[in-house]
Amino acid sequence: MEHPLWRTSTALGLGTLLWLGASACGGDDDGSGGSAGSGGGTGGDGGSGGSGGSVVAPHCAALVAGMNTAFLVDGTERAFILDLPTEVETAGPWPVVFNWHGLGDTAQNMSSLIAGLVNDPSFPFIGVTPEDAEHAIAGQSFDWDVFSVEAATNTEARLFDEIMICLDQRWGVAADHVHSVGFSLGGIATDMLGVTRGDQFASTASYSGAYFSNSANTATLGMLSSFVSWPAPTHGNSYAQMVMHGGTIDTFAMGPVTVHFDEYAVNDQAYLNGMGHAVVLCDHGGGHTAPAAGMMPVQVFEFFRGRPRGTASSPYAGGLPSDFSSSCTFYGGS
Repeated sequence: MEHPLWRTSTALGLGTLLWLGASACGGDDDGSGGSAGSGGGTGGDGGSGGSGGSVVAPHCAALVAGMNTAFLVDGTERAFILDLPTEVETAGPWPVVFNWHGLGDTAQNMSSLIAGLVNDPSFPFIGVTPEDAEHAIAGQSFDWDVFSVEAATNTEARLFDEIMICLDQRWGVAADHVHSVGFSLGGIATDMLGVTRGDQFASTASYSGAYFSNSANTATLGMLSSFVSWPAPTHGNSYAQMVMHGGTIDTFAMGPVTVHFDEYAVNDQAYLNGMGHAVVLCDHGGGHTAPAAGMMPVQVFEFFRGRPRGTASSPYAGGLPSDFSSSCTFYGGS
């Protein structure tokens, strides 16, 4: 069944600027957790012993299951939901999955897609669903900082950095199983992290995303291309990616420019393959919507489980799992 919170894109105007996202249909932003403390960053005084006997900074020790707020990153308070496996305090280290919502959606809504999977005995993991900080362009909020990107200072990449430090201090991170998934603008956030933090990922997945480091994609933006600037990837880690789109009707009109996410997906399959990344390309044919039969979160996490970082020979080269959509095709990296 289609998840109602990922159903369609919604337009939020900025004259000739940008777009993208999922419909915001209810849900509260305040969640069920508590404050993550006010430390932020990599430091902190004292703290309790975490994984491997390491010192846990106070702001990391303050993390809780559910919504965490007031988590300082470079002076900005951020919020995110943690979905934790039952044995988080007694086992580990843990795979980690970041989960990014589309424009106009909320972390509370997006978290509901993965919360029920964290105790899967074949792949228990820590789920991280960030809340956007209403990143603004020309006074208009576009949720995520994914358009003009500086790798060292990008606000979403820095949030990723600081959360990863805390998770490792607190519960231990399985370094060969770090993943990211997102829809629409959140898919673009996942792709941006692939460019700026790609050395840390085992595999990623995007529903209707795009790499704006790929000139084949930015060439379609016309006058809007001047608002988009990404660095070229510099890492040598060939993480695998599930690239999913909704076919020829997976489009969005931005004034004189129509964005075609199906074209972006095909462009990105070639782009990623050319850098050595294996890709599973899927076309669910349903337009700007997600998830879809055969590419639900359960299939995405099956993909994550089967492809730890550093895998030399893809387990999917001989065929995809039987529960994957028949529209999905494996493309090995060159």
